[in-house]
Amino acid sequence: MSKLSRFLIGVIIVGLAFIASLHLYRAYEKYAEDSEEAAGPTMTFNNVPIQRVPPVIEEPVFRRWPAESGTESETAQPQEIYLQDATLDAQTEQKQALQTMQSILADYKQDPQLQAFYQDLQQITGRPIDLFTLRGEELGALMTAYPEVPQLISKYSKDPEFAKTLQAIFSNPQFIRSIEILQRNGVEQRKSTSSR
Repeated sequence: MSKLSRFLIGVIIVGLAFIASLHLYRAYEKYAEDSEEAAGPTMTFNNVPIQRVPPVIEEPVFRRWPAESGTESETAQPQEIYLQDATLDAQTEQKQALQTMQSILADYKQDPQLQAFYQDLQQITGRPIDLFTLRGEELGALMTAYPEVPQLISKYSKDPEFAKTLQAIFSNPQFIRSIEILQRNGVEQRKSTSSR
């Protein structure tokens, strides 16, 4: 073969290699483009792609407590255990209920309708009185000693803002619970004093 034909065969081989590499590169571009579309839209911040990796959530592993030897079989149903506060004695429970009531009423001390009610009560009775002192038997004694008090209470109960404030106080679950404790302890104390 002549040098010219070898040169032309070399050019043809280089051209075919170039065309083959061009086709392979285009196939790679198409593959990369398809894989990006399959991955979903890319999140960007300031036109910079952000790659968010979802957190791995650890699944809890549940294990049975080993059965105590000799007391329980392996197939026995597990016992339910409830955690709760220790029961208080009556005196501590009553003291805690009084403190809870005082705390709740202190939250409403700056209410203008309650302040006006307290001022009118003080004008009638001559001593400072609030809702805490009006609890239980004190209210009955105050109403019998001062006949103007029931009229004052009915006057203020017609005010919708005053009624809304009292509703908020008396619908508080802690306040209700405190009243129940105080009434229960009051009944128990009366029974114990009457039985003596």
